[in-house]
Amino acid sequence: MNPQTRIELHSQECSCRGGSWVLLEGAAGSPCSGAGGDKLIVTLKEWREAGKPGNLETFKVAEERAASGERREFQRFQANLEVRLSRIASWREPASQSEETTTDAIAAGGALVRSRMAVEKGQIIQFAVGDEYETRAEVTYVSTGEASGQDGIQRLGLKFLDAPLPESLIPEDAEPLP
Repeated sequence: MNPQTRIELHSQECSCRGGSWVLLEGAAGSPCSGAGGDKLIVTLKEWREAGKPGNLETFKVAEERAASGERREFQRFQANLEVRLSRIASWREPASQSEETTTDAIAAGGALVRSRMAVEKGQIIQFAVGDEYETRAEVTYVSTGEASGQDGIQRLGLKFLDAPLPESLIPEDAEPLP
């Protein structure tokens, strides 16, 4: 995207109920009237650094977290948790595929998992912990070889999309990560 691209974030009090609008070069503003709520325009870089928030309130929370020196939204833990990854069938990939695997790290908002599935960054897959938790997850990165501890096992960074992982599913003996 163009470096002039900006994002207009609206409050949940707004008539659009808290939207985020991409403003391309030369655009004066979003199509929303902004009635009833605050709005803020940020650069594309600022928006990405804040975790791509969907509204003004989420952006402000991310700013406060960054000001306190914390960049992560959720505490991460080193934990080997048994999980199931499944490919979501679509017209492009009609064949379903799943695998039983383990996590290397887990947080309420995502996980680092070992995987043999051929997936790409940005792909959406299904993530499940037994029958207790299931969500769609976005593949935020794929690492292999040296980047994954030199054991040659592929690891996927996942961001949970539907709901955070319940704290009760994080093992009690899991060690917090920095």
